[in-house]
Amino acid sequence: MGQPAFAMLGLLSRSSQSSFDLTAFSERERAQRDLEKIGAHAPSGLAAAVLPLLADSPDPDQALNLFERLVDGGNNELLQLLARDLTLLHYVVTIFGHSYWLGETVLHNPDLLPALQRDKRLEYARTRDDYQESLARLRAQNAAPETSTLLARFKKREFVRIMLRDALGIATLADTTQEISALADAIIEHAMHEAEKEMQARSAHKIGLPANPPFAVLALGKLGGSELNYSSDVDLLFVYGESERDTGFSGEHFIRQAQVLTGILSRATPEGTPFRIDLRLRPQGREGEPAIGLEQALHYYSCVAQDWELQALIKARYCAGDQRLARDFIHSVERQVYKEAINFAAIETALHSREKMDVRRKRLAAASKAPATLDVKLDRGGIRDIEFLAQCLQRVYGGDDPWLRSEGTLFSLQKLHDKGHLSGEDFQELTQAYELLRRVEHALQLRRGQQVHHLPSNAAEVRTVERAVSRSVNGKQEAFLPELRLRMARVTEIYDRVIHSEKHSQQEREMGMSPEAAPAPTATMRELSLAQVMKRVAADSPELHDVIVQQQLSLHARRNLHRFLSAALTSRERYAPLLDHPQAVGRALALFDISDYLTEILVRYPDAVLELEALSGAPGGMSTPGEGILSSGKARDSRLAQAELRRDFRKCAFAVGAQDVLSLRAAFASMRETTRLGDAVIRRGLRIVNGDRALAVFALGRLGTEEFDIASDADLLFVRAPEADEEEARLDAERLVHTLSAYTKDGTIFAVDTRLRPRGAAGELVVSPAQVERYLAEEAKAWEALSYTKLRFVAGREDLAPLVLAPAWQQIVNLAARPDFPGAVIEMRDRLEKSNRYAHSFKLARGGFYDIDFIASYLMLRHACLAQGNTLERLHHLRETKLLDEPMFAQLSQAAVLYRTADHVIRLVTGRARPELPEAEHARKSVELLTNRHLGSSEREDLQTRLAATAANVRATFLQVMES
Repeated sequence: MGQPAFAMLGLLSRSSQSSFDLTAFSERERAQRDLEKIGAHAPSGLAAAVLPLLADSPDPDQALNLFERLVDGGNNELLQLLARDLTLLHYVVTIFGHSYWLGETVLHNPDLLPALQRDKRLEYARTRDDYQESLARLRAQNAAPETSTLLARFKKREFVRIMLRDALGIATLADTTQEISALADAIIEHAMHEAEKEMQARSAHKIGLPANPPFAVLALGKLGGSELNYSSDVDLLFVYGESERDTGFSGEHFIRQAQVLTGILSRATPEGTPFRIDLRLRPQGREGEPAIGLEQALHYYSCVAQDWELQALIKARYCAGDQRLARDFIHSVERQVYKEAINFAAIETALHSREKMDVRRKRLAAASKAPATLDVKLDRGGIRDIEFLAQCLQRVYGGDDPWLRSEGTLFSLQKLHDKGHLSGEDFQELTQAYELLRRVEHALQLRRGQQVHHLPSNAAEVRTVERAVSRSVNGKQEAFLPELRLRMARVTEIYDRVIHSEKHSQQEREMGMSPEAAPAPTATMRELSLAQVMKRVAADSPELHDVIVQQQLSLHARRNLHRFLSAALTSRERYAPLLDHPQAVGRALALFDISDYLTEILVRYPDAVLELEALSGAPGGMSTPGEGILSSGKARDSRLAQAELRRDFRKCAFAVGAQDVLSLRAAFASMRETTRLGDAVIRRGLRIVNGDRALAVFALGRLGTEEFDIASDADLLFVRAPEADEEEARLDAERLVHTLSAYTKDGTIFAVDTRLRPRGAAGELVVSPAQVERYLAEEAKAWEALSYTKLRFVAGREDLAPLVLAPAWQQIVNLAARPDFPGAVIEMRDRLEKSNRYAHSFKLARGGFYDIDFIASYLMLRHACLAQGNTLERLHHLRETKLLDEPMFAQLSQAAVLYRTADHVIRLVTGRARPELPEAEHARKSVELLTNRHLGSSEREDLQTRLAATAANVRATFLQVMES
């Protein structure tokens, strides 16, 4: 968004929609009617909140129409959620304004919106494994769904999240296409398993045969390059291995399996088609069988295939099925794709492909009665030209240099530039043009979910595309069509110059000498990729290379190192910090094996490695991360100041987490550091939105007890000064919540939860000190008394702190003195236990951390001896006041350290708040290893057994305290 929409809410009263400036809408009468319907049926304030968001949408008419349909659906619970959560409302309008197709998906799947609200990791791209897990859950939730319908539904649901990250500028172009491709991989693999089941049933009568004979799915085209669009065809190649004599299965079996698999993936369903499958790149094209044996395929590509068919294999990669078979195919066929040191055929292929496309384009234009419009894919200087140019140069130089062999276009251009085969100016022109053209392509395809590459003929629709694209390309607002044509003209000039230059150079070389054949690579590109990257590092910085190779890295660490280096190599700006600070990279190696959370930050922001420069690996070996964030910041513009704040928070949070891995700092010390960081962020954010003049911000929950951690929500209470204007104070609070919790291309800070305010979600967002005291005296429940023992002033008007804290504490002590209080506490604890959905939770289950938390809060309230601080400090206070005896204190404090350490390490390893040990093997081992190291326990001690034994002891103490 431009100027934050929430800043405009003060211009609108709850009844002002009738006078709202409708110039943003094309159909103003219809817009007026829809706004009146929304005002009549939506919760109070929702219509006013949505107006500025609609005005800032790429297609306000479409967004308003879809939103009116959402309101008309009558889902009051959902509408109340949108009225409370302005960030979620922003997401909804973003989806509706960019895509009618996915807007319909949201209307038909309203459960997607609460899921988006719960998603605390919108800034992270999902992997193939993540999608497989989500698909398995969706399958379990649907009673015997037809497979194709399930896959089509799953794809559209996940596209909503991908598109939202894309439209908000959180994801780069490479992130978006990679994530769509990972989703496709997961869907294809699921379909593969279903096809195998069907084939097993067909061959059940054959005794002694393997259940799943070797069959591999290879991705080509955009899927092969992990650059899939929202509406791409999926180019696949099916290969089977070994003879019938060895497996007992004939070629007809595998051909039938290919047909079954293709049918599952391409079948039309009420939810649409999972994917359009294109098999035309297989040997012999349409005339060939849908699946081909390995030996037959290798013979075809070595003796029969035309050169353009070999060029298509540049992007071949494993997708599903037998990995060894896919690896053998790619390894063998690479020798044909890159068989000469200087490959003149590659140049001819590019030229002929260009000429054939021009002829085809002219024929289509002549046959069509529609007015000619710009095609961002096939017109001169379009997407296809850039892809062909990169592939041509890869084939010319990839025989001598296997490091140049990569599937993705942007990555290939980067490598060609790094090796001097593209000038810096040409590289910048090509990459900037490619990103712009692909963004336009995405905007076109998102409109209706159709495979569209040409701009619409209607000027208003072109403007809609322009508005959608301008939000995802650095917010630029240049004249859209002139800029697009200029970019394409520059690509055409580069294409013609580079290709003809290569052709001329080749002809000169052929006249003077015959190049020797390049040695065949000894392994596939994917097997050599890390080695080749390290070769590049050795050439650029021997010191950095030595720092890396001196470490004995696990397979998991090597994979993460490969991801990190590959991400850094995408630009000189990202790569330079590594070359300049090799020792910091050396410290990062320890993080790659332990923490996927910290690794994700380094992959997304390689310059974060600079935060490791000051770390010594010993406790206290770094300056306080919050020190830098306490400054007021440099940016004067509020949007720039917010972006600066997010970047500062990310750097500091990364440094805190890295220190915990490298120095084994105690969990409570780390959480206090993160709490100080959170406090500093809230103070600075409040200054940015100019809310510190009227508001005081108080913390509850983990932030209140100084146990704030990775992936924690910040439980906040907003209190206004008695003389402050209520509406202005509310707007200040909303702006602060948005600043802290909104997902943007600069990342997010942390989620904010305001449900602990008086009357919860139904109450006013901002309250006065008198309202807090009155509510606690007259309406508060027992569980709220427990919650308010954690109340702590954080930011804003310090003079309001005594007006809130002392009366609040007095009222919750009064509440705890009631005779029904112990029973209410036990009832609440039982309800929390029943809400537990984890099999081995050490938080909600009996004897979990909540038992300790309830004991501490209960005893402090019943005996009117309130104390601030973390759980350990609260337990110490209870021991000093003789409310806990020494054995009970020792047991509870040791349990609190165990629970909080395990919880902190899980967050540190996975980046997620999960109250039980991870299921994934590597993550679980990392958690157990790091937790035992923090606790000084044997690294072989079974952590789950220790947690279970601790829970039994804590439960007994809880019952003893509550019954006394």
